[in-house]
Amino acid sequence: MAEFQIELSEREARDMRTALSIRLVGMREELVHTDDREYRADLKAAIERLEVVLRRVDAILAGATPAT
Repeated sequence: MAEFQIELSEREARDMRTALSIRLVGMREELVHTDDREYRADLKAAIERLEVVLRRVDAILAGATPAT
């Protein structure tokens, strides 16, 4: 699998964190309401992947120096 890296400003990283959080809420709600097992499994796997990305963004932001 290819690995990608992108550079973000602190503001962009915060915006990405917000966007990921909002999307995850919608995906979790969709997960609760779906009856299709295959779609549910795919959605659950996507949620887990995005949660990992969100934790990584959180960790980076926690170590970021405040913007002046």
